[in-house]
Amino acid sequence: MPELTIASFNVHWGRGHRKDGWPAFDVAAACESFDADVIVLQELWAPDHGIAQHDAVAEALGMRAVAVPMARATLEPKPKLLARATEGETVGDGDWSLAVVTRKPIRASRVIPLPQLPLDPWKRCLLHVDVDVDGTNLAVVATHFAHLEFGSPLLTRALRRGLPPADRPGVLVGDMNMWGWTIAAMTPRTWRRGVRGKTWSAPTPHHQIDHLLVTPSVEVVRGEVLPDQGSDHLPIRARLRVK
Repeated sequence: MPELTIASFNVHWGRGHRKDGWPAFDVAAACESFDADVIVLQELWAPDHGIAQHDAVAEALGMRAVAVPMARATLEPKPKLLARATEGETVGDGDWSLAVVTRKPIRASRVIPLPQLPLDPWKRCLLHVDVDVDGTNLAVVATHFAHLEFGSPLLTRALRRGLPPADRPGVLVGDMNMWGWTIAAMTPRTWRRGVRGKTWSAPTPHHQIDHLLVTPSVEVVRGEVLPDQGSDHLPIRARLRVK
């Protein structure tokens, strides 16, 4: 049965914790250390005039990136998300983005918008990328959910509609901004968590908010939380066997 390694990492703009003065780190080098076939990345910086972090990762690792902007932002003097612009207005100097970077062939990709939560200032979506794993299709669904106080469980119905059928190989992965039992309750009963361990806030995390869940036709050979790479999140990684 075909196997692949998938990782997820909230890169926090390529900057460390604000209490340390937002120190920069090498996002591409961090991603290379994962030794993964597919990497889901959140909070990427994509400047209007410059190279987006996901494109830099893809070029450095010989991979291909599919990305979607989620909010306008500015990086200097410190990373900051900006309120949604009014029609015809441009704010910020770049995008805050979500991406899937893969060395496996991409069969198809699409963005599934999620309903706007009244308390959430920014757009949320599912980035659905079908990758070819040695002839078998694996649906990789990447996301970055809102915080619980914004009402993210209200997206349960939309999330379930956007997921692949439970009888097909699929994986949901990303920064969920919630505990494991919460995202497990939001997904269909047959989906299973594949990684357990504290991920936030680095370097001494006290909660797991970064998650990976799979359908019954995907076996988790190994799941783990990886060492600190410079962000305020720890990365996660899983070796998957597609049945």
